[in-house]
This record gives sequence, C-alpha cells and structure tokens, in this order.
Amino acid sequence: MQNAKLNIFPKVFQAGKTQDVFISVKLCKEDAEKIISVKIQPMEEYGICHTANYRIDEEDRYLYLPAQKVNDGLYKVSYTFSGEQKYDVKVKCGENIVLNTHVYSVFEDLVGITAWKGDTHLHTSRSDGEGTPFEVGCAYRAAGYDFIAVTDHHQYFPSQGERNEFAELTEEFTVFRGEEVHNRGMGYTHIINFDGDFSINDIVEKEKDFVESEVNNILRTVHIDDEVADKWDCAYRIFVSNQIRKGNGISIMAHPFWDCYGEYNMPTKSVEYLLKNNCYDAVELLAGNDISGQNGNNLQIALWNELQTKGAKVALLGASDAHSTQGNGTLFNKQYSFVFAKDREGIKDAIRDRKSVAVLVLDKANYIIFGEYRWVKYARFLFDEYFSIYQKLAKKHAKALSLKETDKIKTIEKKIKEFKKSFFAW
Repeated sequence: MQNAKLNIFPKVFQAGKTQDVFISVKLCKEDAEKIISVKIQPMEEYGICHTANYRIDEEDRYLYLPAQKVNDGLYKVSYTFSGEQKYDVKVKCGENIVLNTHVYSVFEDLVGITAWKGDTHLHTSRSDGEGTPFEVGCAYRAAGYDFIAVTDHHQYFPSQGERNEFAELTEEFTVFRGEEVHNRGMGYTHIINFDGDFSINDIVEKEKDFVESEVNNILRTVHIDDEVADKWDCAYRIFVSNQIRKGNGISIMAHPFWDCYGEYNMPTKSVEYLLKNNCYDAVELLAGNDISGQNGNNLQIALWNELQTKGAKVALLGASDAHSTQGNGTLFNKQYSFVFAKDREGIKDAIRDRKSVAVLVLDKANYIIFGEYRWVKYARFLFDEYFSIYQKLAKKHAKALSLKETDKIKTIEKKIKEFKKSFFAW
C-alpha cells in the first residue's frame, strides 16, 4: 500500500443526517483485492459509553465499516453524523491503517456557511506602508485571503480604486473600502471605517464646525461614565463611529492597548465604556502592535472577555495593521480574522452578528484562535483541513491576478470552485 494515494471527501457534513463518505484510493496490484474499511469516531459526543471493560487506547472500541466499491479507485461508506463536532477517521486496506484524517459535522444553520479569511486593517504606499494597493492585494491573495480592507491613514479613495481594480479581474478576492480615521494631524484617535459608503476623514478635515457641533451635542445628551477622564475624546470617538454607521460601514476600535509613545492608545476606562455601551461594531482583539511581547493583545483579550459578562455585544476581529507584506518585522499573515457568512455580501452582517474569530499564528506549526467556542472549534478544523489546501490554489490565483492573465484567472477559479464543492457536503 506504499504507493497508494488516498483522499476522503467531503470533509464537512450536516449533523443528524446519514450521508456518504467517499474514499478515493489508487491501489497497487497486490492490494487490489483487499477490503477497504473506515472507522469514524466522534471526538466530543462519544459513540459508545466508557466502561471498565476496555482501555481508552484500544483500537477496536469503534468498528471499522466495510466500504462499498463505487468504481475503480472510489469507495464509500454511509454514516449518520451526530452533533456539531470533529471526527477522527481511519482507513484500512486489509489489516493496515493507511490513512488517519478528520471530518466535521455542523448543525443545519451552518449549512452553506463559509469561513472567509480576511484582514480589516492594513496599509499601503498610499500612506505609510510599503507596496501599492494592487501589490499588497496580490500578496494577501497569495497567502489565502478571501478579503481585505485597505485602511490607509487619512486615505479613503485608494481603497475605492483598488476595490474596482480587483473587481474587474475576479470575484474570488474582495477588496473592501476602508480608511483609518484620526483627529486632525496624525492624532491619537485611530478608528477603522470598514467598507463605509463615504470618507469620515474628509468630514474631519473639511467640516470642522460640524464635527465640533456634533461632539458637543454628544457631550450634552449622552451620559458618559464619570470614571472616563477625557470625555471629549470619548464623545469624539462616538461621533466617528456614528458617522461610519451612517455610511453603512463597520466601526472598529483599533488597537486600544497599543503602546503609543509612552501611553496606551486609549485610556482603559474609555475602552470599557465604549465597548460596554456598544459604541463600536467591533474591536481588534488582536491588533498590529508589540510583535514580540504581545502585551497589547493580552490586555485586549482579557478586557473583552470580562466585558462579555457585563453585557457587551461587540464583535471581535484579528488584524495585522501591517505596513509591509515582507520581512520579519511585519505581522502580515500572523494576525487575521475568519468571518462566517454565506457569501461575500454577507461578511459585514456576519461581523455585526459576532460570527467571527481572531487568529494568532505563533509559528509554522502552532496557532491560537479566539472567540466564542462554537466558532473557534470549527475554525480550527478549517484552518487545518481546508485552508492548508485552499492557500495553494489562492497562491496560483494571485500570480495570475498580478499578471492580469484573464484566461489563467478563470482556469484557477474553476479549480477553486471544484475544491470547495468537494470539501462541503452541500
């Protein structure tokens, strides 16, 4: 069986249904008559009860099911998946285990839902980053991203132009509009406008009287906790967030515990007040700061967890704040989000509904995913089983995009669609 090539598909099934699991296998002559059998073992809801009669490491606790031959090279077994969980799967040829892999089953509400890999905070040469927006977009696509937002400092229109440039080439990679909003100058305020219909920086820079009037009105009408020392700053952030929402954008609190010139980017009491009162749509649980120490990320995670117990309903995201896609000093492809939505058009609503997780890549072999348990366990399965293959296809797609070779783009996109169709049982 040394020369055999095996694959199991689909990898994700609907729970509560009996479905076919297919095994693609090329057998050498000496193995052609051997029985192919499959063991599917649930990892959370045990298929058999623990008793004193066996050890947990006994291989025969779960039965191997004989696979039915469909045709040369293709076999199948029928299995009823229970619950929403991961399954350990082993395939035997005769008496030898020749494959150990995993599959997953989801409840009906996740049927048709896809995990979209994205970065909602990054920079290009249009502000203080490296690489043109198109070059940066191609680098992200090569790393397996489904979407990004170009969020240059004070700059909204580069993202609009890049959105259009990629839209003319493909529907498989999306550039959302975006900008990092500040007060005048570089300022201490950092807020992400994710896919809003208009620029908030333009309002801040060109409509000074309007901004001051609106902020003062918030100070008069909104009770900001007395523990918040800088109420004007807090009111200004509420104003920006309100403007982003008026433009149908997602307002994202950027790196609140970034160590910024001797102080954190935001006072802790302001962070608590704004998140507890849902003044933002999302917060960067992982944000582009302290690449080595992780102090900011650690504090953001701890505070977000605590505020959940106090009624906060703000989504979490992972973002790189990358200013380059190359070199050891960048967080490119080390901090990002998975957003669970039916299609690309649903990504914004999925973030609002808190259907997202934040991913922190530690090294080539290790990573941590933060968020609600249901999303985290599914995201970990997809990280290992889905994105590891998808990224290879995306890399080829990126190369064709960078050269604007339309025929190759279409050919690779066909392969991507075929892969997705084979991976999910719907």
